[in-house]
Amino acid sequence: MPRFSTLTGYFTDPSARPRALAVCAAAGLAVALAALWAADLGRALAIPGYQDWAGPPSSPMDFAPSVSGAVCALLLILVVRPRAGAGATFAAAVAAPLVVTACSVLLWPLPGGLFGYPIAGSEFIAILSLLSLTALRCNVPRIVAVSFLVFLAAYSDFLREPFTLDPSNSLLAVALGLAPGLYLRWRGSERRAHEERARQAERLAIARDLHDVVAHEVTGIVVQAQALRHVAERDPSAVREALPRIEEAGTRALESMRGLVSGLREQDSAPLAPLAAEGLRELAAPAAPGRPGVAVELSGPVEELPADVGTAILRVAQESVTNALRHARGAGRVQVRVTVGEGAVELEVADDGHGTPRRGGGGHGLVGMAERVRLLGGELSAGPSETRQGWTVRAQVPVSEREEGEAR
Repeated sequence: MPRFSTLTGYFTDPSARPRALAVCAAAGLAVALAALWAADLGRALAIPGYQDWAGPPSSPMDFAPSVSGAVCALLLILVVRPRAGAGATFAAAVAAPLVVTACSVLLWPLPGGLFGYPIAGSEFIAILSLLSLTALRCNVPRIVAVSFLVFLAAYSDFLREPFTLDPSNSLLAVALGLAPGLYLRWRGSERRAHEERARQAERLAIARDLHDVVAHEVTGIVVQAQALRHVAERDPSAVREALPRIEEAGTRALESMRGLVSGLREQDSAPLAPLAAEGLRELAAPAAPGRPGVAVELSGPVEELPADVGTAILRVAQESVTNALRHARGAGRVQVRVTVGEGAVELEVADDGHGTPRRGGGGHGLVGMAERVRLLGGELSAGPSETRQGWTVRAQVPVSEREEGEAR
């Protein structure tokens, strides 16, 4: 019963399914090859009973192809298991066609009758299967070497049978042996590339969440602490007023980090971000010593935005406000405007500070904002304001009617 449960788990677990299929395919191939060898042996045993036999005179050499097929089948069974390495596969794939070729050389001087000693089915299937495994597991030089040996083994059939020399059939056999292995190798490469892209996307998503969720609150703490350092001696009461705000910001940062960790551990956990409208309103803050005020203006049904669009707008707004608090020297006000129109939502974050464009410092804020917006088919621009002093970030994200209906 435990073994059956384990086998069932292989097929119910998507990550283990390819390995389970490989095990079943290997077992099926081994069984089919054993049945084929038994048929070859049965034909050899039946030769003395045929009357008017047109083949070679009956002798113990009738069993030579069956013995060669048994050796090749054994070599295949030893390496067909999924855990067999490239070295063992290559050694078996070299030995099997050499055994077939040696058998052909051994049968060459013997009288062949009308049709000689054809290559047995177990010999043929075994060497082609080993060639497929080589194409799947080994490097190019080994694949070329085994292909050449398989070609020689198939071509050595003329030593057993009195027919004309024709290499086309041998080349076709090599192609048939290479095709399954190369196809499976390509599929495996595609699967690994897909997994790597998925891991890269997950890393980028985690990096964006860490940057947007936590950095916003931590930046507020740092800005307030820097401001207190300059005014503490002149106005001690400002310290008492600012400490509760710093404590609240630290608590929010801790809660955000816990939500992020929970989201990584639980696939169906709650979203890391609050509702878009709620989160945007929480950005509003009065001006404080050394810190500009943040004003938020929402127009349209912001509450009805789809979750992915609302989260993207909120994260871009948070990052833009964080950049303004951190880099806008002499700024007195940061204005956040969100407008939900027909088919799109627009965001504008502008400050009245001055300074160089805020792309330095090794941060990834603008890159992360652009990635979020592009994933939803939107556009983002950031740069000095054209009409006034300061820096402006603009984002536009399309919202289809179907998404709006689902959000409602």
